[in-house]
This record gives sequence, C-alpha cells and structure tokens, in this order.
Amino acid sequence: MSLYEMIKDIPMFAHFTEEDKRGFAQLEHSVLAFKKGEHIIREGGLNTSLYLLLRGSAEVTKSGYDSPIAVLKAGSVFGEISFLTSRPRHNNVLARENSLMIKIDDDLLTKVKPEVRDKIKNHLIELLAERLDAMNAALSKIAAFARGYAVL
Repeated sequence: MSLYEMIKDIPMFAHFTEEDKRGFAQLEHSVLAFKKGEHIIREGGLNTSLYLLLRGSAEVTKSGYDSPIAVLKAGSVFGEISFLTSRPRHNNVLARENSLMIKIDDDLLTKVKPEVRDKIKNHLIELLAERLDAMNAALSKIAAFARGYAVL
C-alpha cells in the first residue's frame, strides 16, 4: 500500500487538497517502522518530532504508573507539545504492535509547501483545543465527584 493510500483518509489530511496529499506522500523518507514494545518517545527525551500513527497501535505511559495513560490507534497524532515548545517529553510512547509512523520535524516541514505547513499547524491547533476541552470536561467531573465527598 502506498503512503498516499495510507494518509488519504486520516483526519489530519482532511483539509488537504489531493495535490497536497500526493506531494506530502512523496516525502517517504520520514516514514519509520517500530517493532512491538519499542520506544517511539522516551520520557525526558529532547526529541521534538511530531508523530502520525499510520498502522498499528501505541500506548502512552508515564513512569510511576502501572497502566497506560492512553492507547493510540492509526490516525493518531502525538508528540505535539514538545514539537511546538521544544520542551522535554513528559511521557513514554511505545509500540503495542509492529507499527508505522510518519515523523514530522523541522526538516520535513522545510520540504513541504508553506500552505501545507500551515494546514499541519492548523490541525495541531484544532487537536490541542479538542484535548483541552476533553481535559476541562474530565476535571469538571472530578471536581463534582470530589465535592460530593467534601467534609463540611
């Protein structure tokens, strides 16, 4: 299966033209394979790449926690905080099975048209807004639960 076939229906590319998708797919040098159990991102690491999971699945873990924080499936984008801020990684991401990713970094972004670069950044803004909304909803539920147990 070609890279174009893998990316054409992924949400990150929803606002891309067919020409944009085909041009992006030609940059196959950024496709990486990870074996089951292999680290994609290490907590504390300084790698600032963004990743798009094409095939397989991955799990987000944090030192000191027994179970995964999240499970990622094909189409998931991760690593955006370090990508945008250059801060060290806060979590680990491990391949749950043999997986295929696109690594998006500054080198890749210099090779795409400015309008494609803008579409990627716009997608990241939308993604971060969605995650912030979800986090606010979760915190509201936790606060309401905690109020039920507050000592009066």
